[in-house]
Amino acid sequence: MSEKLKVGIFGITGCMGCQLNILYQKELLQILDAIDLRAFPVGKEVNLENEEFDIIFLEGVVVNRRDLEDLQRYRKMTKKLVAIGACATDGCVPAIKNFMNNKNVERSVYKESELESMHSLDPRPIDDFVKVDHYIYGCPMDKMEFLQFMKQTLLGKEFKVAAKPICYECNLRERGCLLEQGIECMGPVTFGNCSVMCPLKNYPCVGCRGPYPDANFEAYFSMLEDKGVDKETIARHMNRFAGVKFARLIQKEKEGKGEEEKEDENSCMDLFCHVAKDRLKKGDASCWGGN
Repeated sequence: MSEKLKVGIFGITGCMGCQLNILYQKELLQILDAIDLRAFPVGKEVNLENEEFDIIFLEGVVVNRRDLEDLQRYRKMTKKLVAIGACATDGCVPAIKNFMNNKNVERSVYKESELESMHSLDPRPIDDFVKVDHYIYGCPMDKMEFLQFMKQTLLGKEFKVAAKPICYECNLRERGCLLEQGIECMGPVTFGNCSVMCPLKNYPCVGCRGPYPDANFEAYFSMLEDKGVDKETIARHMNRFAGVKFARLIQKEKEGKGEEEKEDENSCMDLFCHVAKDRLKKGDASCWGGN
């Protein structure tokens, strides 16, 4: 019998919702029988950390130096690093801070005397700092996708997810389009494989699985504007779970346009063509709620 995979489940700054999704997995006992779970601080009393792992699942976003140090340590400890949940994969809600005045945000929460010892960084997803081998998306991470990963990995197969947007799945399920009803749905620009959980309940996609890399953002923005959705509202939707990565993809798309289109500073594309420092240099953080 082959040796069981040595697995660790850890978290840096986050809400622990993704780790709880593992703990509440219906198939957890079968999974535990098939692996050697060496560390899971949320679910185990005794945890072995100072050794090599085959797989580490990591939840959370890098918001300070301690997070970065822990992340780099976990990366060195494992053969495969799996980012679980929107914080780890895309930055999620903490990364909204990148589009605001960081110091003002911190002062609204912490005492002035505490700010210097925080050693805060611009909140960013973990693949900004280390190599990530696999991603399990969602907020919280998708239980079924986690199960898919475990099944394929235990069978010795490479975990793969079809690169399709949410809209593709809605069409397969013959679910009518919410956008056609004038509802602000992010299906065309969001990475799929979530069984269209929200649209099936008549609730629009909010983008928790991050950007679909081949999305046509200009067409999406134009469609929403035609339906009377203002640019600031669109920007807030994009920024909720994956603002940093949406910004980079939209910047890339914008750079492929002609010079005349690039100069339109009032276009919806421009709302997401800068990361935090560039936008703050322009003195325009108002649409992100900054000062």
